[in-house]
Amino acid sequence: MFCRTAVAILLLSFSVGLSQAAEPEIWELWPGTPPGDVGDIGAEHDTTTPDGRMVAGQRVIRLTNVSKPLLSIYRPSPELDTGTAVIIAPGGGHRILAYDLEGTEVADWLNSIGVTAVLLKYRVPFRDPDKRWLAAAQDGQRAVSVVRARASEIGVDSNKIGILGFSAGGTPVRYSALLSERLYEAVDEYDNAPFRPDFAAPIYSGGVPEGARVTKDSPPFFMVIAHDDQERSIAVAELYIALKKAGVSTELHIYESGGHGYGLRPTKLPVTRWPERMEEWMRRLQFLTPPSP
Repeated sequence: MFCRTAVAILLLSFSVGLSQAAEPEIWELWPGTPPGDVGDIGAEHDTTTPDGRMVAGQRVIRLTNVSKPLLSIYRPSPELDTGTAVIIAPGGGHRILAYDLEGTEVADWLNSIGVTAVLLKYRVPFRDPDKRWLAAAQDGQRAVSVVRARASEIGVDSNKIGILGFSAGGTPVRYSALLSERLYEAVDEYDNAPFRPDFAAPIYSGGVPEGARVTKDSPPFFMVIAHDDQERSIAVAELYIALKKAGVSTELHIYESGGHGYGLRPTKLPVTRWPERMEEWMRRLQFLTPPSP
């Protein structure tokens, strides 16, 4: 009886420790009102209904009315920590954020390979109907600058900061990785830090963004797309060609089937094993090499 009780207490303590470790540190992205934001868009809420579309048999959190962008920082176990950070930008058509499917679940995976995950809750729905991408792009650039400027606070190497985005979440990725000009006026000392990431991973996302110019100085790219993902596969192929022509290190995986919006929830389709390929890629590029003691 004593042994069973002792084991139960140990297991409970372990589970409590895990839940405490899973609590993220929260940073506000902007010191005040984000650029271009005016008026009240209503309370932030989950739009998913009981009969909403599921992915891999599970429901999806679909947040909307995000007016206060945040960075949620999830740290890996110290024994796994590589000193690398990846900013995660969920997708959702610039209307919602698929916050678990393409956010917290991705953070769990990154932590498991020793990476600090920084989940970006960027503004949705879009603010400018003529530039649906603008708020997300501004938030993405700002996120990279803030994480780089405050890297030492979370034990991250300021030269090992990547950004990973899904679908519309590819907007923060591509506008931070491929633009040379900031899309807003600097607001504080954090904006002195460069907004270009050290590596970029748009997953089932688009092509070369408006106003961008791919150059030899663009960071390494890792990309995933399904052949049957409408015209997006063509846009991704065009981005690959532009990166190839510029001499940028790039890895592109095109799967025959998979459609869109699968995140990393496992199915029978090979496309959902893309995280294994990205881990291999990050390892080859030395982003999963632990810092020297």
